[in-house]
Amino acid sequence: MRKAGGSITVFLALILTSVFAAVFAFLEAARVSGLSANAKVSVMQARDAVLASYDREIYKKYDLLFWQSPQGELPGLCSLESLQQDAVEGNHKESLLPRGNYYVLGVHLAEVRIPRYELASDDEGTPFRRQACQIMKESLAADALDTVLDWVRNAQSDRNSTPDLEEQALGALDNLEQAEQSFREGQSSSTDDHSGIAEESQSLQPVSQAEISENPLEWVKKVRQNGIFSIILPEEEMSEKQIEDLSSCVERRRLCAGNYARGAGSTETGKLLFHLYLDKYFYDYCEKSTDQALDYELEYMITGKGSDRENLKGVIRRLLALREASNLVYLEKSSEKQEEAHLIASALTSAVLSPELEPVVQQGILAAWAYAESVSDVRILLEGGKVSLLKTDEQWNTQITNLSGTVYTNDAASRKKGLSYANYLQLLLWAVPEKKLSCRAMDLIEKNTGVQMDRMVSAAECAYTFEAAPLFWNMVTLGNHVIGSYHFEEDAEFSFCGE
Repeated sequence: MRKAGGSITVFLALILTSVFAAVFAFLEAARVSGLSANAKVSVMQARDAVLASYDREIYKKYDLLFWQSPQGELPGLCSLESLQQDAVEGNHKESLLPRGNYYVLGVHLAEVRIPRYELASDDEGTPFRRQACQIMKESLAADALDTVLDWVRNAQSDRNSTPDLEEQALGALDNLEQAEQSFREGQSSSTDDHSGIAEESQSLQPVSQAEISENPLEWVKKVRQNGIFSIILPEEEMSEKQIEDLSSCVERRRLCAGNYARGAGSTETGKLLFHLYLDKYFYDYCEKSTDQALDYELEYMITGKGSDRENLKGVIRRLLALREASNLVYLEKSSEKQEEAHLIASALTSAVLSPELEPVVQQGILAAWAYAESVSDVRILLEGGKVSLLKTDEQWNTQITNLSGTVYTNDAASRKKGLSYANYLQLLLWAVPEKKLSCRAMDLIEKNTGVQMDRMVSAAECAYTFEAAPLFWNMVTLGNHVIGSYHFEEDAEFSFCGE
């Protein structure tokens, strides 16, 4: 039997080589396209690995999403780079086919670089404030937000600037006392004048006693001597908590800083959203918590003092000033109250034969009355009641003839209308610069969670370098040219704020 022979021409060999080269070239080109797409998918995996590694403690307490850089690492964020590289490489290994078969679209993340990053405390807390606003925007309806914003605007426009009413009352009292001293000196200067003035004084003194059971100007003086807080809130009822070292707070220490340089625009709506966030996640006197660094957290944001006691006192002073302005406006518009103050001023000045002091004393009496009503208002607020910004006759509590007795007794019905203590705190927060509020809020977050806000990464820009070895090109020989590996460069940004 003859064996069949075979041969191939050089021309056919060249044709087959060219066909195989073209096929492998198309396969390699398709593979390169797939490798590039896989690199983009790996970038998404790296970014998701960071977003899933948010700090659990700060999220649990404040719903904030940040990634915390280890102590001593900034700048550079090496662990954030390693986190992404490990996540991508781990997913790559798990995606390999069984029995060690080659994964034709496998790419390796060779390098991660973070040229830009943003920290929560950058620009005095702008990233923190931005995320807080985003949280409230998602939880509030747009119409509800507009309603609250209108209320704040109206409340701000109703605030009036007035002199210190306590000083007004005491100034009127000084004038009255000087007139009384001059009156007594005049009595002792001559016998004839003494008898005439004595008879007139005796005729006027019963009028003074009938009109006044307590001199309102003397009441103000007594309050100043004893201390206003003994009337509004005794010292023993205040919290003793304090921050030992204010120099370590966000507002005062030297902070780590990112280089993201994202623009920050502040709007009236954004300011309101941030204030609503503070009201939701931080405590005040009426809803204090025992497991926080300070019991009066909103009060700390308003005054910035190191202890609950000082912060509450600062807020009480501000509330008094706010209520004094409103109460004085009411008195000046009430003809009935004006007449009461006029009768008492007339009685007091007539008793010392100084009718020319009547306008000054009357204004001092009105100031004392507004001051006493303000003390009553603040007591109501601290006890959980409500006080209207502008009062009506039915909501007025104190009586000018007996300030000491009426400042402590308040009609329960009048406490149900108006603004609560929390509402008034919102008005006081509006007067504090937004960046200062951000720093003080971050102070409390640090004290309550143990984190450092200048190490909390909010956003970053990352550059990735992927590598892959050629596959089908290795089956084609084109001269002495050898392809070492492919490199794919990808850029991506991530932000916990979702913007």
